[in-house]
Amino acid sequence: MGTMNQSDKNWLVGHFGPHVLFDEPMWRHTTFRIGGPADALITVKTEQEIRAPVVWARDRGHPIMILGAGSNLLVRDGGVRGLVLKLAYDFEAIHLVPRGNGSSAMITAGAAVLVRRLGKYALDQGLAGLNFALGIPGAVGGALIMNAGAWGGCMADSTSSIRVLNRYGDIASMSRGQLRFSYRGLDLEKGTIILSGRFKLKHADREVLRKDAIRMQEKRRLSQPLSLPSAGCVFRNPPGQKAAGELIDRAGLKGLRVGGAEVSTKHANFIVNKGHAKASDVLDLIRRIQETVLERFGVNLELEVTVVGQEAGS
Repeated sequence: MGTMNQSDKNWLVGHFGPHVLFDEPMWRHTTFRIGGPADALITVKTEQEIRAPVVWARDRGHPIMILGAGSNLLVRDGGVRGLVLKLAYDFEAIHLVPRGNGSSAMITAGAAVLVRRLGKYALDQGLAGLNFALGIPGAVGGALIMNAGAWGGCMADSTSSIRVLNRYGDIASMSRGQLRFSYRGLDLEKGTIILSGRFKLKHADREVLRKDAIRMQEKRRLSQPLSLPSAGCVFRNPPGQKAAGELIDRAGLKGLRVGGAEVSTKHANFIVNKGHAKASDVLDLIRRIQETVLERFGVNLELEVTVVGQEAGS
């Protein structure tokens, strides 16, 4: 692994000018508002622009991390080595694909499009199939990688293809048949970066869709702690068991605190940042939840949140 030296920094500044930031605090880029500094963070605007740093970083031995909405992410206090690529501009675009008038329609969305915005766009167009997306934090790229879902729907249901950049710097399309989706997962070759997704939806009655959406959002507002920084659901729901949140609640852990991190009193599968929480507080809390739930119910809770970066001082 190369550490970032002055000639690396010079190359990045030469290519990206003001769009590269060194030692950039990651708490500014995550919904948890937690995380140490990234060696270098580049805002990438187009598909063409993303190739050079990916190929360069691979040649120089620097790790690469892709950042969308930063919503399902816990960055450790020591920060992230290598390059963080923050997708913006073109990656935030949504397009309706013009086609003949059938019962279905296609929408493409860049990897940095907020899933909720995609759901709203489909709703406004009178297209069914993405209403569940209104309940999901995060961006399209991350939602595809973890096959995000809510209220009985998931990304795999409507995905027709994705565009990716592979680790060799080639851009390719992958059709639905080539995509290995699973529960909260999409199996892609290591180093593959999702650039955009294409979704197949059905025309439907807009008013029915709207009522359905309002009902979902109301449920979400009542059941989730939306006013405090969090990373969404922390644990996956264990197969064939009670939901993770219910197990944590029944273990009496709601309101448990470590430092600035707390198990939400509104929804036990959320950990909220009550102010100045460190990643170590959250990780400590996660361990205590896992140990207690295993002890009480014999269930191993697996993380749904992605943990990246290094411990402070390592």
